[in-house]
Amino acid sequence: MSSHSLHDRLQRLRRPSEAESNASGLERLERELLGEARPAADEELLPLKARLERLVAAAALRERRRGPAPVPLEELVEGMRIENERGEFFLVDSSVHLEVRHGDVPLSRFHAIGPGTIGVLTAEPELDGFDLRRAVFLDTETTGLAGGAGTAAFLIGVGWVDGERFRVRQYFMRDYHEEGALLHALARELARFDRLVTFNGKMFDVPLLDARFRLNRGRFPLDGAPHLDLLHPARRLWKARLESCRLQSLEAALLGLRRHGDISGEEIPQVYFDWVRRRDARLLARVFEHNRQDIVSLAALAVLACQWVEEARAEDPRDIFSLARVLERGRHYERSEAEYRRALAAGPGVLRGPALLRLAWRAKRAGEYERAAELWAQAGEAGEVEGWRELAMHHEHRSRDLEQALVAVERGMCLVEPSAQHDRRAWHQAEALARRRQRLLRKQARRGFTPPSEE
Repeated sequence: MSSHSLHDRLQRLRRPSEAESNASGLERLERELLGEARPAADEELLPLKARLERLVAAAALRERRRGPAPVPLEELVEGMRIENERGEFFLVDSSVHLEVRHGDVPLSRFHAIGPGTIGVLTAEPELDGFDLRRAVFLDTETTGLAGGAGTAAFLIGVGWVDGERFRVRQYFMRDYHEEGALLHALARELARFDRLVTFNGKMFDVPLLDARFRLNRGRFPLDGAPHLDLLHPARRLWKARLESCRLQSLEAALLGLRRHGDISGEEIPQVYFDWVRRRDARLLARVFEHNRQDIVSLAALAVLACQWVEEARAEDPRDIFSLARVLERGRHYERSEAEYRRALAAGPGVLRGPALLRLAWRAKRAGEYERAAELWAQAGEAGEVEGWRELAMHHEHRSRDLEQALVAVERGMCLVEPSAQHDRRAWHQAEALARRRQRLLRKQARRGFTPPSEE
């Protein structure tokens, strides 16, 4: 046998045949896709076609579990990559004409709001003369809802009136390292404005942005600027009637808007975490739309609140009473008194007593004590303990009619005593009325005593 033929035989012994190689590759795929160390004895007898079909099915199942391929952000959100000296971020720019109605509110009303309306709406002297057309509307989407040093604002939306259009600009950090570039660009944007409008921004958005600017060695540009936080006026105007004063609840109840396909605020942090991990923009695109809607709705609600103050648009007795309170806090006493009377004329209700008490306070302030006494008596009849208490004080100190003062105290005691055992406020009221009754009885006894020297 030649040396050459011997060499070939040795090589064949060392190198597996093509069939053996294919078999070992098939086993590797089965281990990877089926999780098997090696096929069972009966499965080794399966035809090659059956084993391959089983592997194709396993591969398809794995692909379904992984979900569809990620969709890039640029395919779903019309924006652009912005670069500055701090790095890159993503920017989205949009606008709507002021002639377009947002729900039931025409945004063109921005140009008709009086300069003193915001001051009346908020009863904050520093906001007197606040012009919504010179303000920036701001809303953030964050990595957490509780705040804290670990919470970042990954999407910051700002809106403003620009001529006959309302513009919205959204700053988005595609990953955490883009925060510096985003905040740098945002600071330049906000520096153009000298007043701010948010919804719960005093408690959440502004402290969060202030912390993020500080961590990036910067300063929030609108720190100390006049700030209209619309949450508080909204509660004063509409909480008596509406169960919730969340922005989207007000949007549905007052603007007549229903969002379709919207994403809830509680889901948004997880959507961003998933985006950072997979770069799939399908859910993230809904976050952009959610943020844009929030900003436009914030602007529309600010316009609506001003309309209510200027035009007395309330119709429900609860809304009328709330508007009267807002006007009273804003020191528009004559208008507030008219609204209280309108609330009473709307019919009986839970706010009849409080409205009577406010009118009585106005009468007392004007020196109309007899009128105030009548209103206190009506308030007491409507179930207001405060009405009987004030009436007792009036008869004790002004009309000097101790008998009528005692009658008012007794009527008040009848209201609070049934609930005094399990209601702390009622217990305190009952205690105060009891002390007043004892004092009135002592005064009455002294008046009935005639000293011997005068007999």
